[in-house]
Amino acid sequence: MADSEFGEARFEIGAVISRAFETIGSNIVLFCGLALVLAGIPQFLLGFWQATNIGLNANLVDGSYFFTSAYWTPILVAMLVGVVANAILQASLTRATVMSLSGETPQFGPCLAVGISLILPMIGIGILMGIGLIVGFALLIVPGIILWLVWSVVTPAYVQEKIGVLEAFSRSAALTSGSRWRIFLTMLIVLVLIWVLSIPVSFLNAAMTATGNLFLVALVGGAVNALYSMLMVAVQASVYVELRQLKEGIAPSDLEAIFA
Repeated sequence: MADSEFGEARFEIGAVISRAFETIGSNIVLFCGLALVLAGIPQFLLGFWQATNIGLNANLVDGSYFFTSAYWTPILVAMLVGVVANAILQASLTRATVMSLSGETPQFGPCLAVGISLILPMIGIGILMGIGLIVGFALLIVPGIILWLVWSVVTPAYVQEKIGVLEAFSRSAALTSGSRWRIFLTMLIVLVLIWVLSIPVSFLNAAMTATGNLFLVALVGGAVNALYSMLMVAVQASVYVELRQLKEGIAPSDLEAIFA
């Protein structure tokens, strides 16, 4: 890993993860509200529809149900809603995280408004990243991981710096240069933590599935999706703040002045 031009400073994994959790904790209502509305509810509705319709449809015996519009229409609608909702969530929570880390108090309405105003470019970023990662992972996985690290702060760079979509990809590559292994370790720690937390949830989910309570099964799925989404966005934004401080000497408290 290359040292920062500002002395011996380096990317601090503990500080990044700690800031992400502190940000969520100090704005728990805002983060949970946005995540539940934009990630939890769409996942719950899709999960509940799948559990009730697929589980009860007699045409599953010969597989004909999977080739009907009754099956594909709700799924395509849910996917479209999910793409739009995720775009809003990414931008909204990124803005909230950076505001909080800079000492400001993020509010639900303004953060949501930022997310809504950036729907189209955020969808574009998601499509470009998706295509790139699919190709990368198809090439023996490693190129996909590298691209994932190179583009790990595309969203916060775009939301915070008001730059173009393609410029955000270049900006992310420049910011992450020299720190990608530590970013990888950061993301790995977070993913392992999520996996550990998912173990009791899996047992709970299995128990509810055994009782046949499809509503609760879908509800847990939606809650888990909301938790995962808000945690990953907060960590990515925290990584971005750390990189700005490391590479450019910009303290978190100065980011809002730059945004304004």
